[in-house]
Amino acid sequence: MDIKAIIAKHTDKDGNFNADEFHKEISAEIPKEFVSKEQYSKKTEEVENLTADLKSAQESNLSSEELKKQLDESVKNAKEREAQFNADLASMQKTNAVKLALKDSGTVNTELLFGQVNMDNVIIQDDGKVSGLDDQLATFKESMPYLFQEGGAADKAKPTIVAGGNPDSGGAGEKSLVQKIQERLGE
Repeated sequence: MDIKAIIAKHTDKDGNFNADEFHKEISAEIPKEFVSKEQYSKKTEEVENLTADLKSAQESNLSSEELKKQLDESVKNAKEREAQFNADLASMQKTNAVKLALKDSGTVNTELLFGQVNMDNVIIQDDGKVSGLDDQLATFKESMPYLFQEGGAADKAKPTIVAGGNPDSGGAGEKSLVQKIQERLGE
């Protein structure tokens, strides 16, 4: 809006100024070109609120990126722990299978012999059988026969079960230990 042009428009050739016409035109033009202080303050507040919301959204977006990174890191750590757990479990199963196989082979000291086993050569098959241990056991039986019972586990002597309680109980005509002691002491 050009105020000088409006003033010139409402001034005649003699220099007389028509204030009423000027006021009407200026009043009509001001709302088109300018905003009231109240409207300006309202718009300024809206802009500040939008700016704050934008900053908050940017920070939130950054936070979600950080959360995504943390989630990815947690998933990676969980997979590593799972792999380590599976490896530990397989190792423990292999150790227990070898110890059981050694026990079944007739060894008198499973722990001592287990320390001599090369675990890299031992494989646990899908059916749970131990392979790669038989050759090592044969070598151990030749080089350390004192670690094995004679005849192996299959030929172990079966325990003898004796019925009738204590064989020197004084029954069937035998004297008891107490009676023998009393006789010696002269009672």
